[in-house]
Parts: sequence; C-alpha cells; structure tokens
Amino acid sequence: MSIPPPIDLTARIGNRTVKPALPIVDGSPSNASELAFNSTLQSFIDVNVPLESTEGIQTRERVLDKMGALCREWVRSVAMGLGLPQDAVDGAGGQLFTSGSYRLGVHEPGADIDTIVV
Repeated sequence: MSIPPPIDLTARIGNRTVKPALPIVDGSPSNASELAFNSTLQSFIDVNVPLESTEGIQTRERVLDKMGALCREWVRSVAMGLGLPQDAVDGAGGQLFTSGSYRLGVHEPGADIDTIVV
C-alpha cells in the first residue's frame, strides 16, 4: 500500500503565513510510537475517567428530549406572540443541539450538557 504524499495546509491570513503545528492524520497505519501512546492514553482513561452508567445515559437522553420539546414549544409561542400567520407558527421549528464535552463523548457522570437552540 502506497502512502500518499502529505498535503501542504499552509495558508496566508493577512500578512501572516500559518500552518498546522502537528501532522494531520493521513490514513496510513499507526506506527509503533503512536500505538504505544494510544495504549498509554487508554490505560490512563480506564483508571482516571469514570464512565457514565446506562441509567445516567438514559436520564440524559430523556432530559434532552424534554428540553427539545420545550424549545420547540417556546419558538412556537414566540412566533404566535409576534403575530405571525398560523402557517408560519406551525412551521416554526426550533432545534436543540449539544456541544462541549457531551457532544464529544468525553463527559463525566453528573457533568452538565452544553446545548444550543437554533
């Protein structure tokens, strides 16, 4: 299998030239150093980062479902309060997105859930 040549990600921003400080993943197989680091990191995580229980995960999902419904209800009430036509009120959505550690899957049990309403 041939490894493709690295892609130059250098960019000009104003009068400055910037480029990534670290190599970008190129799809090539991991080398021994990377595998060793991954093993060390996984061992650290296994010992030091608590996992959320199934019950905790289900509770978070229920809370997010309820928050999503509340957000959609709130968007509809704002649309009605603005006197928008009924079809606009019916079409008003409102969507809840997660961000932060929860979105990345690295949250600890009992941590907050960062959300954004669009």
